[in-house]
Amino acid sequence: MRKVSLVLFSVMILVMSWENQKSVAALFSGDGVPEQSIRLRIIANSDAPQDQILKRKIRDNINNYLADQVEELDSLEQARQKMHAELPALEEIVEQTVADSGFTYESNVELGVVPFPTKMYGQYVYPAGDYEALRVTVGEGRGQNWWCVLFPPLCFVDITTGDAVKKDEQGNHELADGGDGAPQVQVKFFLFEIFQKLWKSIFG
Repeated sequence: MRKVSLVLFSVMILVMSWENQKSVAALFSGDGVPEQSIRLRIIANSDAPQDQILKRKIRDNINNYLADQVEELDSLEQARQKMHAELPALEEIVEQTVADSGFTYESNVELGVVPFPTKMYGQYVYPAGDYEALRVTVGEGRGQNWWCVLFPPLCFVDITTGDAVKKDEQGNHELADGGDGAPQVQVKFFLFEIFQKLWKSIFG
């Protein structure tokens, strides 16, 4: 019986390893963020609580301003032209938000190809690289940042919670980590409970 249990235990380990590889592979594949896209990245002055709160206020105000406008765009080129046209208004929004919050930080709003660190969006992980984005830098720009996909409009802000959310094709909403710190990727295996019981039967 003990030999049979050890064989089953070995098989279980192999199966769980295979499931884990499938799960990890899913993080680096799929159609999460379209190749033809424009991202929005907001970089806080620092990681101080007040600077992170300011970053979220800027996020909310920008998303409120752009949400309806982005929904009406049909192509990447249209989105690019729209963002260029809206740069003065977006700069004013950021400056006003900073001033209303009692800060004197300088800020910069730009549209271009900018460097991104490794990022997670929904269930997908995207490698570091240069991507087209609307980048907002507040103050020294040394704090943690928030990001989403501006076009196609895959994200907006749920005003009731202030959380970044991603819309699926049916219009349902699911939470999406926008990059405020390192996301914890957790994979739960359906075989885990069986594995625990088998372990106890062999070594318990």
